[in-house]
Amino acid sequence: MTEKTVSPRIPLLERDQVSPEIAAVYDALLKQRGVVPNMFKTLAHTPALALGIAGFLKSLLSDSALPGWYKELVAIRLSVLQNSQYAISAHALSAKQKGASDGQIAAAQSDFETGPFSEKEKFGFRCADRLHPSPQEIDDDFFAPAETPVHRSGDR
Repeated sequence: MTEKTVSPRIPLLERDQVSPEIAAVYDALLKQRGVVPNMFKTLAHTPALALGIAGFLKSLLSDSALPGWYKELVAIRLSVLQNSQYAISAHALSAKQKGASDGQIAAAQSDFETGPFSEKEKFGFRCADRLHPSPQEIDDDFFAPAETPVHRSGDR
């Protein structure tokens, strides 16, 4: 029995097929991740878009107010909710490279509530779970402690 090979609808461009600007993005990704994600090999067909997305993701997923490893764990959680095995694998690799433990990566994929996370980190995962279906899932009641009534403007 032979295995059927599935070709992508949009050809994935390799380094020797892209402009020097995009080749520099490939080089940076190879250095950082050890691989050029297929997403960038697809985006390379539109160099301006590839460069914009690369800049956006660099600032989005790097260390800032939240550490990059935690952002990658949240991305894993969202990938689980989207049922995207490709994205789970990609973000797990990146989380590991940025310092997340195997236990944290596994917990982000399953039961983060019992995982090796602080209460603040667990709250971030809860937000991701709530935001996944709809931004309306996050309201004032979600942020208020259970025993504290929420006072909205106009309430007394």
